[in-house]
Amino acid sequence: MKPLYQAIQALFKQPEAIRAFTGQNLRIPEFIDLYDGQPEEPDRFEFTTPALFVDYSIDWERAGTMRKGKLTLEVHVLTDPTDETDNLSGPLSGMEKVDYYETVSDLLEDLATCETSGLVLTGERPVTTDYFNYHLLTFTCTISRRRTQVTHGGIDEISINSPTPNKYIID
Repeated sequence: MKPLYQAIQALFKQPEAIRAFTGQNLRIPEFIDLYDGQPEEPDRFEFTTPALFVDYSIDWERAGTMRKGKLTLEVHVLTDPTDETDNLSGPLSGMEKVDYYETVSDLLEDLATCETSGLVLTGERPVTTDYFNYHLLTFTCTISRRRTQVTHGGIDEISINSPTPNKYIID
């Protein structure tokens, strides 16, 4: 996971990524961090928006000295406040946040590392907290990693003493 997180950090510093945002009059993500509940409790953290918070889970399988798994990556995308998107105001405005979500997902999709296949966007949804209305992007990919410190061990002897019937002590 470490190479993927580093690749995400590096991606948003690339000139092409910067142009993808600035070409739409959008600001690049100013803050990228591992998710730790920041959108739910911003008073506990210092960050600026726009921000990306990266969360993940991995379902591992073992094959000899390798681990292979399915990685689910969730990217919490917090934007600056925008105009409303309702139909009551004049011309429709406030769609910059949708452009922002799409730009982030377009840049992340197919991102691959030495450990992971290309990211595939599998879901997205709005999230509302007491502090933010933001968007959650979900990606999946496969991940593989050589197991380090592979050791083999066994138990040579087990002694079982029974001081009383049906009660055993293992030394």
